[in-house]
Amino acid sequence: MRSPLTALAALPILAAPLLALPSASAATCTAPELVNATVTPRTVVLGTSQPKGVEITVAVREHGCAVSHVDTDVFTATDFVDTLAMEEVGTSGGVTTYVAGARINPGAFPNSDAGTFRTSVYVRWGKKVVSDDGPTFRLLRAARLTANASPEPVRRGKPVTVAGTLTRANWETLRYAGYTGRDVRLQFKPAGGAWATVGTATSSGGGKLATTVEAGRDGCFRYVFPGSSTTAKAVSATDCVDVR
Repeated sequence: MRSPLTALAALPILAAPLLALPSASAATCTAPELVNATVTPRTVVLGTSQPKGVEITVAVREHGCAVSHVDTDVFTATDFVDTLAMEEVGTSGGVTTYVAGARINPGAFPNSDAGTFRTSVYVRWGKKVVSDDGPTFRLLRAARLTANASPEPVRRGKPVTVAGTLTRANWETLRYAGYTGRDVRLQFKPAGGAWATVGTATSSGGGKLATTVEAGRDGCFRYVFPGSSTTAKAVSATDCVDVR
């Protein structure tokens, strides 16, 4: 079966402390030490057409050992995905950096795999290996959100209804479909002012939204979906009203 991850050439190095492994004795060297491991970006938002990339960086202090290769296994919440062979990109201060990049294509994973992915890192020298948990990242379904306020213009004190639709990427059909049963915030910004939440709507069938508020002054409305464990945050375009 073809892997859902496509290996990429090494990308620029990004690193931050994450984890460390204890040393172990070996016949000719002290066991290599995994100094740190990072993943960039920490959150990948995948829609229905454009592939996205992820890069894993590992720093290893070799302690005189002849490291043959470094690998990273990638897992969904429940299943093994693939092994990424890491490329050595440089050594500084006795620490060697390895990088692996992968491209994630829409349709590579079922919708049920959206969420947190984990990794395991393996450093091999001779017939020995040292390993530990690597960094995690989130692969989320992209979301879209619309807002339309009416009537326009409206008399002061009269109701304004803001309709909209919340949809999210379906990786299995490669289309966007309604995201139902989700709370979405309605926000209002008066001319020269700041955004403030003035109501909440829950998406119904097809992801439809509707909230009614009283018209008080000129300004703009928008909907904001804060995201979920499987779906990315979304903010609609603004729709402004003239209050007379």
